[in-house]
Amino acid sequence: MRISARWPRCAAVLLAVAATLPGTPAPAATGVPDARADDGSHVVAETTVDGDARVLDLTVRSTGVGAYAMVRLILPRDWAASPERTWPAVYLLAGETRLQDYRGWSANTDVRRLADDADVLVVMPGSGPAGFFTDWWNNGKDLALNQWETFTAVELPQLVDRGYRGDGRRAAAGLSLGGYGAIELAARRPGVFRYAASYSGNLNPAGPTGELLTDAIVASAHLDPEALWGDRRREAARWEAHDPVVNADRLRGTELYLSAGNGLPGPLDAKLPVDVLPGAMLLEFLCGGQTTAMADRLRALGVPVAADLYGPGTHQWAYWQEQLHKTWPRMVAVVAS
Repeated sequence: MRISARWPRCAAVLLAVAATLPGTPAPAATGVPDARADDGSHVVAETTVDGDARVLDLTVRSTGVGAYAMVRLILPRDWAASPERTWPAVYLLAGETRLQDYRGWSANTDVRRLADDADVLVVMPGSGPAGFFTDWWNNGKDLALNQWETFTAVELPQLVDRGYRGDGRRAAAGLSLGGYGAIELAARRPGVFRYAASYSGNLNPAGPTGELLTDAIVASAHLDPEALWGDRRREAARWEAHDPVVNADRLRGTELYLSAGNGLPGPLDAKLPVDVLPGAMLLEFLCGGQTTAMADRLRALGVPVAADLYGPGTHQWAYWQEQLHKTWPRMVAVVAS
């Protein structure tokens, strides 16, 4: 495996901001719906979380990923009492896995409480060891492996609709790499999401700082950066095909929201550990620059976008919780319409 020489400059910083999520007790198994995606992907196990019948952890045998993938699902309040009813869905996408996995939203925000007041399914998928919501190039080999775009935008919506009564109306929001995922999937799969929001997303991976950050994230997961989209120079078209800034025009018709800080310590950083602060500052500086570039590109193209470039603030959950609250009412309204 050939590793790019560029990655060590950021890998240590990325690892410095990794946070260990609180563990969950061993859950009790429940039934599994008889539903399959078009490619045969299906839920093989379903467990309740902390005894809450409305919060389920799904183990999905994914054909595209070539392995098992985890998803946390929060059911609407009246889901069990209304067996003939269907529901819209809000997809919350996680960041790079060592920072937060499919459990991250429920561990670090009050999304469970928000779900009580909204008639939506809340879908929180994992995204593999390096966190990119993309179909990996796999060094040009024809492999059904690490196809996370296919999993998130094709297989999972089919399973949610067929097994858990989703109605096809969807919004997506994500933090960090999940922010990239929400915007990129909306661009590459028009119509899958009506609304897409990025909180501190790395939205310009083909740009100079985006390339460095992308290599660092993949390499810090002990994977070959070139397995993602190939060498940046030889496979330039492939990189650019997965860059939201380059493909911003494809987002017409999707309601968009972008937010990020500038990396300077802000009002929510007082409790951030001193050893984590430098990495959180650097990551937000890089993602804030990419988010600003994305907002500027959309406006230049005349594509409507709401942007909250809030100045001081670092790459951490306190800001993403705040942004979730800012966007939640609009997400729910868009999918309910």
